[in-house]
Amino acid sequence: MKHSELIEILADGNFHSGEEIGAALGVSRAAVWKQLQKLEAMDIPFNSVKGKGYRLPEAVTLLSKEALAAHGFPHAVFDQVDVSLSLDSTNNAMMQMAENNTDGRKICFAEMQTAGRGRRGRTWVSPFAQNLYFSMLWPFSQGIAAIQGLSLAVGLAIHRALSELGVERAGLKWPNDILADHQGVKSKLGGILIELTGDVTDACQVVIGVGLNLDVRIQDQAKIDQQAVGAKQLGVTADRNEITAVVVKHLVDVLETFSVSGFAPLKGEWSEADAFKGLSAKLVLPSSEIHGTCMGVNEKGELILDTETGIQLFNAGEVSLRLGDA
Repeated sequence: MKHSELIEILADGNFHSGEEIGAALGVSRAAVWKQLQKLEAMDIPFNSVKGKGYRLPEAVTLLSKEALAAHGFPHAVFDQVDVSLSLDSTNNAMMQMAENNTDGRKICFAEMQTAGRGRRGRTWVSPFAQNLYFSMLWPFSQGIAAIQGLSLAVGLAIHRALSELGVERAGLKWPNDILADHQGVKSKLGGILIELTGDVTDACQVVIGVGLNLDVRIQDQAKIDQQAVGAKQLGVTADRNEITAVVVKHLVDVLETFSVSGFAPLKGEWSEADAFKGLSAKLVLPSSEIHGTCMGVNEKGELILDTETGIQLFNAGEVSLRLGDA
């Protein structure tokens, strides 16, 4: 019996007795109890009530390769597609895989992360079967020079997907955040973490990590260091498998373009979605802050900032951008 088989039974949110679960899976009640203990060790939440049995706190939609395929997920693009119940970090898992693979495209999903990572060492809150957490391994043949502007391209792909799903108030924040106007506040909808392995001057493998909020609860917001919102709060009714398939399809399309032509052909569309264009902002550098007005990005994906001393350009990965009154 696999963890996933047990979770599939509990996914409806109803109580199931140990005897019922054992009969469904063809195992003893003792074997069921052992698997439940493993779920507990993995920090996957479930309720146990004497006389009723076991259940998840609420019904959930689990990711599955079959359901993803039904919504047009581009399986043929990838050499490997993995769906895990729990990982410390999908980026960690993919970085380990990259060490033994010099080519090929791979993608892994997790229903939850126990040590999800955001940019600049931040924690990415990753509750079970609630949001979208995945990482993609994508090879580039020309080293680090070929990936300038990649985080912006990935953000644009997610913005396209959200538009297809009916989100009208999403925007992009340089260099790697997806925002949405919600109740008058620019709220975090998703984030991107790009990591590189291999030869920085030649063939390299890039791990593209994506976290997309689908349903942000009050208890989750308390753990997040900035205002956040989920696709559900923005009116999206599609289930997690459909959302995932739409996001990955757009991401593959953008990466195919980016791999050949870089960020330049995507610049205009990214600029239209720029949530900070024309706004006063501050850039936080390791040892200083620079204030100015955001003037968009150039064809390399560099931020254009109009400061007291004139126009300055900044590369992705060096700075953090916040509204001037933040």
